[in-house]
Amino acid sequence: MRVSIALRSAICLLGLAFSANFSQTLAQSSGCDDISRDVAAAIQKDPSKALMIVEDALVINETCACEIIKAAIVASQADSAMVNQIVQTGISVAPKMSGVIMDCATAVSPGAAITNVAATTSVDPTDSGKNPSKNPLPVAPVEEEFIPTPSIRGVYLIQPPATGFVPCDPKYRKCHNVPTSPCNCKP
Repeated sequence: MRVSIALRSAICLLGLAFSANFSQTLAQSSGCDDISRDVAAAIQKDPSKALMIVEDALVINETCACEIIKAAIVASQADSAMVNQIVQTGISVAPKMSGVIMDCATAVSPGAAITNVAATTSVDPTDSGKNPSKNPLPVAPVEEEFIPTPSIRGVYLIQPPATGFVPCDPKYRKCHNVPTSPCNCKP
């Protein structure tokens, strides 16, 4: 009985996982299809604003970069220079999706020579950009002064501490651990 309950619950959970994944994929693809149709319609209406439309669409939904780039290239009937500009605009807006953008652009127009913007522009991560014309001075490596310690040879004996066993006279007041008053008054 326990095996059948465990088996039924495992099958149920597996079915839920597959249905959730399928519905998420379906929702994402339908969302990207809607965005690509909107991009194509806007570019066909005004082809001179193709780069601005691509930029706006990528800012709104970066995950649909492939569909947006494909729709922009097809709708504008772009030549190789325009394809390159669309790709550069896409990479500048969504640099994390540069590989996807390059692959989709070459899939739509394989004859266009697409240059990788991310590879041509290298940014020095340490440059603050406040004064780019001034080169920083090179830092010289710090030379370490190594002085060998003199070798210590032989056995060194340490003198015992000055305190040790001191016999205590019971008549002497400081030998008692009981605190007494300095006054010799007797009640």
